[in-house]
Amino acid sequence: MITITADAQQRLDKFLTDNKATRNVRVFFPSAGCGGEGQLSLTVDEPNEGDFSVSIGDIVYCINKRLQDVTGAVKIDFKDDGRDSGFVVDPEKILPAVDSDCGGCSGCC
Repeated sequence: MITITADAQQRLDKFLTDNKATRNVRVFFPSAGCGGEGQLSLTVDEPNEGDFSVSIGDIVYCINKRLQDVTGAVKIDFKDDGRDSGFVVDPEKILPAVDSDCGGCSGCC
């Protein structure tokens, strides 16, 4: 299940409109990088047959079904905190640690 707060929905709607972007938004887990830590993110992308998708307003949100098995329900919100403002994607379940593919941050970041 994917939910979104009213504030985040309004901000995302404005962002997509201002950028003339498709109204399909994917929740995904980007690569972790050197620290081995990652968090869920959003991107503009078409849903496919391996996804769970839901329409909220006129935006279609999707997430890979296998990822959703790991995350459980996902809540999208907007954090308005000055420099650190942005969309926040919170999973219901704690995400497992991800191994990074480098030996440390000296030189790889």
